[in-house]
Amino acid sequence: MPRYLCCLLLLAIMALPARADMTGREIMVRVDAVDSSLDATQTSTMTIRRGSMTLVRRMERVSKKYGENNEDKRSLVRFQEPADVHGTTYLTWSYDDPEREDDMWIFLPAESLVRRISGGGKKGSFMRSDLANEDIEDRAVDDDTHTLLGSEDKFGASCWIVESVPRPGLKRDTNYSKRIVYVRKDTFLPQFVEYYDRHGDLLKTATHGGFKQIDGIWTITKSLYETPARGTKTTFEHTDIRYNTGLDDSLFLQSALKR
Repeated sequence: MPRYLCCLLLLAIMALPARADMTGREIMVRVDAVDSSLDATQTSTMTIRRGSMTLVRRMERVSKKYGENNEDKRSLVRFQEPADVHGTTYLTWSYDDPEREDDMWIFLPAESLVRRISGGGKKGSFMRSDLANEDIEDRAVDDDTHTLLGSEDKFGASCWIVESVPRPGLKRDTNYSKRIVYVRKDTFLPQFVEYYDRHGDLLKTATHGGFKQIDGIWTITKSLYETPARGTKTTFEHTDIRYNTGLDDSLFLQSALKR
């Protein structure tokens, strides 16, 4: 299917009115369809707070959709500041096929080395933040089984509550036994997410905000991740967000990691 037809299909999905009898999966399909762009760029500032210690990191992220129906996604995150992480780069290839493992690589400039991150390595911390490496992947809808638990107001927004449990074949390589996602009914963006560890205990939360329409696409511009047991927090502020700029495919090759 031509890409312009795929864009029209996504727009048609988003234009559908919300139904009272929507299933958990149908809601998450709508969440996945909010970003109808073919590619995107943004600058992000990540602030990590651990007790009296504060780390501030600035990064640039580019992403592009691939596949016959734009169902796959490739993204590259390159750290700009501070000097000790400058040039550190993550490349991810995320696949919609739940039977196919996503690919992830990291370039460490101090060692001039590209390393593949796979399996249990995706459970490791993302640059000492409250995120895991797996959290920067683009998760496919059918990587999880989704169950609608009900509705509730969260931070002033009416939300569906959806429980997302990893498929049996994916449980080994994830930190999470489930996620509880509060999805805004007005924009189909996640308002709040609870992440539960493999024992079923609450591990961390994510609060999203700064919702803006950019080029007609509802976008999250601020996020807060908190890990209560550690007393740590990580905030993100996303700026210079642009969609459909025609990014070149060469940006998403392994050879781009060392540029």
